Amino acid sequence: MENNILNETNKTNNITSQKNSSKLGLKLFIILALSILLLIPQVLIQNLVEERSNTEREACSEVSEKWGTERGIIGPIIFIPGDKAENNIYILPEELNIEGDITTQTLKRGIFDISVYEAPIKMTGYFSRPVELTQAQISHLKVENARLLFSINNFKGFRDYPTLLYGNEKRVFTAEQYQIGDYNALSCSINISNVLGDGKDKFEINVPIMGSNSLAFFPAGRTTNVNITSNCVTPSFSGTFLPSERTVTDEGFEATWKVLALNRETPQVVNKNAAFEDWNSDAMMFVEGQTGEASIKVDLKVPVEQYQQTTRAVKYAYLIILLTFAVVFFVEIRRQTPIHPIQYALVGLALILFYTLLLSFSEHLTFIISYIIAAVMTIALITIFMRSILKNNKAALAIGGLLLMLYTFIYVIMQLESYALLVGSIGIFIILAVAMYASQKINWYQK
Repeated sequence: MENNILNETNKTNNITSQKNSSKLGLKLFIILALSILLLIPQVLIQNLVEERSNTEREACSEVSEKWGTERGIIGPIIFIPGDKAENNIYILPEELNIEGDITTQTLKRGIFDISVYEAPIKMTGYFSRPVELTQAQISHLKVENARLLFSINNFKGFRDYPTLLYGNEKRVFTAEQYQIGDYNALSCSINISNVLGDGKDKFEINVPIMGSNSLAFFPAGRTTNVNITSNCVTPSFSGTFLPSERTVTDEGFEATWKVLALNRETPQVVNKNAAFEDWNSDAMMFVEGQTGEASIKVDLKVPVEQYQQTTRAVKYAYLIILLTFAVVFFVEIRRQTPIHPIQYALVGLALILFYTLLLSFSEHLTFIISYIIAAVMTIALITIFMRSILKNNKAALAIGGLLLMLYTFIYVIMQLESYALLVGSIGIFIILAVAMYASQKINWYQK
């Protein structure tokens, strides 16, 4: 009789355990389904970040078109027409020295900051007869029609007329129908008898320009020396040739370059305009963001990292959602306090809302301040919500503490860059190990 009663009790316990296990399985399935559904708002937020980033770029482009676009200078170069088009030649300077003191300022377009600059550029050096220029080539030239050219990718934004001091003569450049490759060039007539003889002619060119975002030069001299100073404290040297010396302080920067003709493919004497077509892709294609095969370039942009940083943060959203749901589920099982799937969904939406808060605050404040504000608001909201459900301060604070650690961990990963994958992988491994340990303390078949 007692054995029968014991058997019946065991059967009842087994049935109850199976029912509890089925309920837990169903609950886990619902939580997983909610996690997957939350991928939809995550994608929408990623699209929102991209849209705001595009708006910022459009605002920057609009201001740049009116003030002055990114600048790229080629030259100076002597152009001598021949008796036939195929006999035209271009002579590059033996020595080219470029100096510029760039003064940057920030313009506002709505909530966006656009970096613009004024730069009086001074180019000095000299021309002499290149060893590559033969007497046969000279015999086909119209020496009296020689011009000194230099090209800039856009004529907008000149503060004044560029001037030339060639020998003892001072002249003003004019915009005539001369080109270097596909770019229009400014020109001055010059006497090149010294250049074609055994002498040399010194030059000084002053170009007062206005531009935005970046400034680049093609190293046209057999030896090209560039010295740039600026009040910009966040320069980026993105050209083919990096500075040989640079100093960046809280007051600005100074950088110098030295480039030899050996470092580029263009020869000192070019006998057809087509040879400069490579220059257009090498030194002047700034719209596509290319620095080319032979360019000296400095970017003077105001760092706009909030969209890039927010995009990186959004990529970790699913990880935070899963881990938060897992902890809430463990707390629910341990405390035997049922939490409705709708309440899980509300917690998930609060975690997603963090990224819209981060995006909106970061457009007005620094990223780290925005991150802290958004994290504190989200953690406080979820902690108070869980306190009202669990009726236990300790459990609610444990969930809040977990979120604090997760958001801190994600921020650290974003700042590490090169070591983000390594640290992230180790961190996730530790989190998984803790979760496995915590799962051992739960009676999954409790009544």
